[in-house]
Amino acid sequence: MNTEIKIAFRYIFSRHSFNFITIINILSLIGITIGVAALIIVISIFNAFQDIAIKQIVGFDPHIQISNMANNNLNYTQINNYLKNNQEIDKFATIQNSRVVFFKQNAVRVVNIKLLVSQNQSYFEFLNDNLLIGSTKINQIGNLPCVWIGAGLADALHTLPSDTMQILFTNNIEQSLLTFQLPNFSSAIIGGIYQSNVKDYDIDYAFASSPIMLKYFRDNNLESYNTIEIRIKNLNKLDKITNELKKQFPNYKIENWKDLNKAYYSVMQFERTAASLLLGLIVIVAVFNIFSSLTMTIIEKRKDIAILRAIGARTNFIRKIYLLEGSIIGIIGSILGGTMGIALCYGQIHYKWFKIDATKYIMDYIPVLVKYPDVVTIVLIAIIIAVLSAYYPSIRASRFEISENLREE
Repeated sequence: MNTEIKIAFRYIFSRHSFNFITIINILSLIGITIGVAALIIVISIFNAFQDIAIKQIVGFDPHIQISNMANNNLNYTQINNYLKNNQEIDKFATIQNSRVVFFKQNAVRVVNIKLLVSQNQSYFEFLNDNLLIGSTKINQIGNLPCVWIGAGLADALHTLPSDTMQILFTNNIEQSLLTFQLPNFSSAIIGGIYQSNVKDYDIDYAFASSPIMLKYFRDNNLESYNTIEIRIKNLNKLDKITNELKKQFPNYKIENWKDLNKAYYSVMQFERTAASLLLGLIVIVAVFNIFSSLTMTIIEKRKDIAILRAIGARTNFIRKIYLLEGSIIGIIGSILGGTMGIALCYGQIHYKWFKIDATKYIMDYIPVLVKYPDVVTIVLIAIIIAVLSAYYPSIRASRFEISENLREE
């Protein structure tokens, strides 16, 4: 250990004097420790909630969606051939999207319905992971199509699997108003009820894959639009695959789940950033204490500085002592904070100390997801800020005049 580090440690952890400056040094150390730990914990909680939300969204939304742009009709053969030969693609299907009205006795709901047009029946298998009751294996019973609806929609319609409900297509409403005739109704059977824990899907969406439903659409000249929905094998390659598709099909609209949920995704990112900035103030206050304590230490130790200069110590040597003093506090506090934050996070993961209302959330405890790049970033930023806070006091210390400080003593 070189001389500068020994002197810096002696100033911080002096065993011979316990004064106001020592107290500030300790408070600075504690402040950085708590600030870094709090940042890691809060960021890890946000990571967990964001991860859960993303899993819920991508469980129902397509990972990537291709739709026509302006008057460019989709060339299904060209797109299908490309997707079949792409090893990154897990599943894809052509989906017809429209809005219909569901009736069950006195209950009425306007619903977005997603109809599987292509023969890839396995595309809707993601519903199986969220089904509360029913099955996706049967898409029609007799001459009636099956539809799968969310738990919120089932509650609104007071319906259960195997119940029959009436469907009114929106263009029939307009026609009946013009002709003063009762609209024609079609029937469907509830094939299953799912719960995605995404409010929009549980209340406003229904799924169907029966050719009979497709016939309903065509017989009623229902206004709808087709999309090709894609699910990929590795979500970490989402942006890469999206960009490749945009280059391959520049005349079509290519969107991934982030684009389809832009507002929601932006809010999640904003909340995470805002929380980080607010908690970062704790670290900044602690670092300001380092600045204050070093400034007071320099004033108190001006005779020591003068003696060191008198015996030949260079200005760089003096500057290093005080720069190291601030850096040591920052490094120790950041490492302790990082260790404490990780320990508390894993404690919550294993022991679930802190509970939440399971009726409002999909779990009864606060989830935590530690991402080590976040931990390293927080610790490094805290150390860098601490070092920078020590820079000005160290410059000031190196510029003290020898004669003036010795004369004062």
